[in-house]
Amino acid sequence: MKTSPRLELQTPWPRSQGDSVVAGGGDPGSGKMRHEAGVNAAGYSFTSRFLSAPKLWPAHEHHVRRPDWTELFFDLIFAAAISQLSVPLDADFSFSGILRYAFLLALIFFAWFGYTMFSTQYAVDDILQRALTIAQVFLVAVMAANATSGLASKEAAGFGAAYGGVRAILALQYIRVRRLGDAFLSRRIAGLISVSVIWTSSALLPTPQRYIGWAVALIIDIGNSWPRARSITAFPPGATHFPERFGLLTTILLGEFVASVMRGIESQMGWSFLAASAAVLSLALGFAIWSCYSDGASGWKSRRVRSHADVVRLRIWIALHFALFVGIGVVGVAVRRAIALPVGGHFSAGDQVIICSATTAIICAIIGLAATSERHKASRRGYVWVSQMAIAALALSLAPLASHIIGSMLLFILFLCFVGQAALLIGNQRPTHVAGGVDPGGCAASS
Repeated sequence: MKTSPRLELQTPWPRSQGDSVVAGGGDPGSGKMRHEAGVNAAGYSFTSRFLSAPKLWPAHEHHVRRPDWTELFFDLIFAAAISQLSVPLDADFSFSGILRYAFLLALIFFAWFGYTMFSTQYAVDDILQRALTIAQVFLVAVMAANATSGLASKEAAGFGAAYGGVRAILALQYIRVRRLGDAFLSRRIAGLISVSVIWTSSALLPTPQRYIGWAVALIIDIGNSWPRARSITAFPPGATHFPERFGLLTTILLGEFVASVMRGIESQMGWSFLAASAAVLSLALGFAIWSCYSDGASGWKSRRVRSHADVVRLRIWIALHFALFVGIGVVGVAVRRAIALPVGGHFSAGDQVIICSATTAIICAIIGLAATSERHKASRRGYVWVSQMAIAALALSLAPLASHIIGSMLLFILFLCFVGQAALLIGNQRPTHVAGGVDPGGCAASS
């Protein structure tokens, strides 16, 4: 199939939303552009950068646009905040520590997800939007600075209050575009203001009253984060932009996984074959997880929402990403501890149960992501899914064998589990068919 050069939509990545086009037909390199055209171009640039009115993304751009540099910077800030959560998890590597980690990660995820949903629907890139984005970044930094203490501490109260501030800023962003939305948008704004007040005021309460306030706010937040199925199908997230935002954050978190391995290497006083093997296998484990997600499950590929069934799949896909993020964070801490083991050392019984359980959770999350993707959902090869469940069961069955398997050997077996899953998923992929002469990337096709 050929692509017509005249009809092809150029979608460079990353791209600034404020990229302008020279008006008036002049050549910017010739010096012969008319004065009037120059004034119009300058006026357009000033208006679009500082005084532009919010608008919906145009139909011809909505499903082909890619994440821009501002969004990449935003994702890096959130990844740094998530990295901070691993410090107390390493100190309390237990199921209670994982619950605390998952709770704080959920708040960071909701803060990131709120901005992502807004940016995939509305084209706003003026000076006020930049100021609101910077304010969100500052509050996320405050969340990160208060993420290393127990939930009963003043620091945790500050974490919740900063999150309330993030929700308040998101409410202001939606207020700017309220004329562009439906009835749900007013409910969304009211919900954001409510949870902002609850999260912020809960910081002033003692425990356990603070926990009650957090629970109420979190329930409201979860219910308010998704519009009705009818609203999503009427104006769905960008088919390319939205999945790639999740893919970017997943990639950055796997980069933090590698950084965790590096910190484990720093803790080694001497090197032996087994110690070096643990470090190499830890890195290989991170790359195998990425291969399963990207090459196998196609987790970041384009997703179009046209029906209620597509909405259900999209919601499951988002929830599975959160489970994947929790699993990556837990395994990242576990491999750091594996590298710090003495030569030929074993995981403790508790640590081995956690790393095997987290690995199983990642495998199951990737199975779900693949099942909701365009490249896998039509597959009738039942053995592919049964084999993956068998791999997940194998990883979990290693949990009670801590005294029989040294740490390096356990990492090798888990690495093979991910390699096997990636091979199954890659072999199961189906090419996506172009419908209506236009591919998901927005390029018009011609015969």
